Amino acid sequence: MNYSDSIDLIERLSSLNQKEDDVLFDSDPKKGVLYGANSEGEKTFDFRVPLTFPTLPKKEDEQKTLCLSDYSDKISFLPKPYLLILIQAGYASLGYFEEGQLVYHKAITAYMVRKKQGKSQIKHLNSKGKSRLGSRIRLQNTVWFFEQINLKLKEWHKKSNIFDKIECIGQSGSPDLWHLLYTSKEEAPFQKNDSRIRKIPLTVHTPNFEELKRVDSWANQGKLTIHKDNLPFLNNLGDVIEW
Repeated sequence: MNYSDSIDLIERLSSLNQKEDDVLFDSDPKKGVLYGANSEGEKTFDFRVPLTFPTLPKKEDEQKTLCLSDYSDKISFLPKPYLLILIQAGYASLGYFEEGQLVYHKAITAYMVRKKQGKSQIKHLNSKGKSRLGSRIRLQNTVWFFEQINLKLKEWHKKSNIFDKIECIGQSGSPDLWHLLYTSKEEAPFQKNDSRIRKIPLTVHTPNFEELKRVDSWANQGKLTIHKDNLPFLNNLGDVIEW
């Protein structure tokens, strides 16, 4: 389901009279999933909102169901500025977007992996092999790699104040890699507890320009899964429905 259709669905759901339409809402903001159930507690649908949508509201303990009207008002016609950061050992692809269009992009590569074993130097920092020339080079490249990522992000911020604009920081990479980003001598331009950070729940291949475009396309799509038929408020959504 594309970005526009996702807006349409949220607007439909927010306009429902939940008692008359026999639907109750709940959400998992971390996963970005909105759940629908009937008055008997049976799940009727799941909707994973686009990554670039605002963070879903959370149902408070005293609430029986979510109210989506305020959330619907927060969604802009075009995605608000966002940043995608894809990291694997020795490969990174960074992209800054405004209104869904790529403004800045950078691919960064470094020799961080043993050719035969295919293991990054990150896993061998405490091994005896670190005294060898190849290990020292990989270690130096690892340090350089994360410094370059942070330097590039800071460069973009200096040009366009991107961190004053972005609503979402989509990140992909292992916890070990992100730890090194945050502990780099070149300080990261955002903190690891930044509320705008959203993990990308997608299998990401070697980060490069093409992969960044593929992830960006996914980030602006929602996924609707139907568990019960006869839901009038979902009529005419066509091929976007999955069963």
